[in-house]
Amino acid sequence: MNRFKSILLGGILAAASITAFSYNANAAEVQYRHDNFNRVAFDRREAREQRFHELRERQAREQRFRELRERQARERRFRELRERQARERRFRELRERRAYDR
Repeated sequence: MNRFKSILLGGILAAASITAFSYNANAAEVQYRHDNFNRVAFDRREAREQRFHELRERQAREQRFRELRERQARERRFRELRERQARERRFRELRERRAYDR
């Protein structure tokens, strides 16, 4: 009878050990999937934030470039206006000298 109890108790312990091991293995698999899902979600969020940051930087560079081009165009128009005014002034002065010399 003791042998039977011992075998029965060993079987119950073995079954409990297998159940606990299986439960732990399943829990570890669930935890791994959960961690992997979180890592993938984190990586995707990081990638999305990186793309957003790069887009903002590119837009800022393009805006600065547009402003630079506009400023250069204004400066060129201003320079051309000053040059035209100087030519007109020299032309007037020359015309006045010729009129005075006659």
